[in-house]
Amino acid sequence: MSDHASSMLQLGVSVILFITACATAANLSCQLGSALELRSQQEEQSEGRISRTIKVETPQRIKGTQVIQTIRMNLQEGISVQVDGLEYNVYSEPFEPDVSALDASSAYAIYPQRNGNGDITSVRFEKLGED
Repeated sequence: MSDHASSMLQLGVSVILFITACATAANLSCQLGSALELRSQQEEQSEGRISRTIKVETPQRIKGTQVIQTIRMNLQEGISVQVDGLEYNVYSEPFEPDVSALDASSAYAIYPQRNGNGDITSVRFEKLGED
């Protein structure tokens, strides 16, 4: 084989390899873009994450029994809980909070307050009107 034929063969193989590498990179780029878009959509729907679109969110509805349980559990964690303006925190006396004023059968809206790291610092509950 002559030097000219050998050079042309190497050039042809190099061009084919370059085109194959470009096609593979484009395919991987599309897959990565799809994966990032899916992850972004999952993050938008998770609690406490910033959404890319502006929308009015309705508060989560929970029962009064869950509010009472939340008060008891979060005080042990040191998280302040506010229900209809009445605040329960770790400094409340006695340590076992008086939840007798809460209606266990009513529905409440929950509004968690988060710090810059996304950790819950306090929780606010508001009694919802009867439907």
